[in-house]
Amino acid sequence: MSRILLINQGHTDNLGDQAIDAVLGGFLRMQGMDVISVPYEEYVEDRVQFGFDGKHVLPRAARHLTALMDHWHRSRIRHILNQAEHISAAVIGGGELLAVSHRGFASAFPIWCSELKARGIPVAVAGVSGDFVAGRLAQRFAHALHDCSYVSVRDHKTERILRDEYGVQATYHPDVVFSYTRLFPESVHTRPRDINLCIPVHFNAVLAESMGLNDERAYIDYLTRTLPHGTGDAAVLVASTVSSEIYPEHVAQELCARGLDASSRTSLTLPSFIDMLNRTRFLLSGRMHACILGLQYGCDVHAIPYREKLAVFSEEYGSSTTDVARVADASYAGLEALAAALEVR
Repeated sequence: MSRILLINQGHTDNLGDQAIDAVLGGFLRMQGMDVISVPYEEYVEDRVQFGFDGKHVLPRAARHLTALMDHWHRSRIRHILNQAEHISAAVIGGGELLAVSHRGFASAFPIWCSELKARGIPVAVAGVSGDFVAGRLAQRFAHALHDCSYVSVRDHKTERILRDEYGVQATYHPDVVFSYTRLFPESVHTRPRDINLCIPVHFNAVLAESMGLNDERAYIDYLTRTLPHGTGDAAVLVASTVSSEIYPEHVAQELCARGLDASSRTSLTLPSFIDMLNRTRFLLSGRMHACILGLQYGCDVHAIPYREKLAVFSEEYGSSTTDVARVADASYAGLEALAAALEVR
């Protein structure tokens, strides 16, 4: 039996990352593989904390010290690999793991690749996306990517970055989470559609610049205008795909002040979020994986297009004529291609 080391952020409180891990791990296990899931990166704030530093200024500053980040990552990764029994291959994926602008990820990826290569373990990169920032970190990414035996990406922008900046020919398949209901069909239920669901992100500079919103008041006004709130319409539930986030409580209060019947729900697990999608009529979300899952559970999905990937999502999947089954087929084909790549090693 092949033993696969699955490396991603499925250990975090982000339900999108948990869904990625569930799909990749579930599919590989269906192929008869033994899967061990481990963290791609552990946040500096979780490693070093000081009582006098409530906002974690010092750990965040440490992200910019490449040598220190590399030391922490190498020590952690070597410990994981030394504790593991024989590993047939490693899979890094999916999600936005090739983000050079994310200092933790920028350090983790090349070290994972170098440590796995030193042990003769082939590396497959599956269903990822990322950005490009010229410089030494990008050079390290390029070197690491050329050590990988298989690379697939979840969007054409990343495909172009890998081709033009790193000289790597990657395969494109839609995000692995588009295969969620294929792997877990029992999670689909027929329920009354009695929720209009809002998944906001915190108001930030990107929102202000990309959508022309001057302040949070304008942002909440935008949410109010976009959400259905006619006579007899379903109540609005404000939630988050980050289980530790309490921002939905604030947004719900602001929506109520504007005349909407709104409440909040926080600390969701992935199963409870899925159950909520089964009851959702209209979904307004600033989180891409909430949008992807919403499509599969029959929601009327509207992305908040404050980032390029969400704007592209709106263009590609925002129409009522979107063939979700076709997209799921293409996503599942990517999982099959990954399994084939692992089998030939």
